[in-house]
Amino acid sequence: MEKEVRKLSIHDLEEKIKNANRCIESSRLRVTVLKFERNPYIAEYTKRKANGICCDCKQPAPFISKLTNEPFLETHHIVPLAQGGADTIENTVALCPNCHRKRHYG
Repeated sequence: MEKEVRKLSIHDLEEKIKNANRCIESSRLRVTVLKFERNPYIAEYTKRKANGICCDCKQPAPFISKLTNEPFLETHHIVPLAQGGADTIENTVALCPNCHRKRHYG
């Protein structure tokens, strides 16, 4: 359905919203997720080595994390774990959120 929605014009979207049943409430969905167990030392090492700079765009991290009070970067696996990549220093880079999304969806 998301693919079809993306094909609609802005006018069509406005009409769909206007004609939608306003009584419809959001529903919850139960989702089961499988995650890879990762080595937290590797993720931390990779981010520290980046020294607050994204490895792709070479810009400073976009903000300071409230949790850690450090520049916010995300650890990305060059060869995804799901494709057999290893959870190693050599297979990880520290990226800003935009570059991380770009690696996955760009």
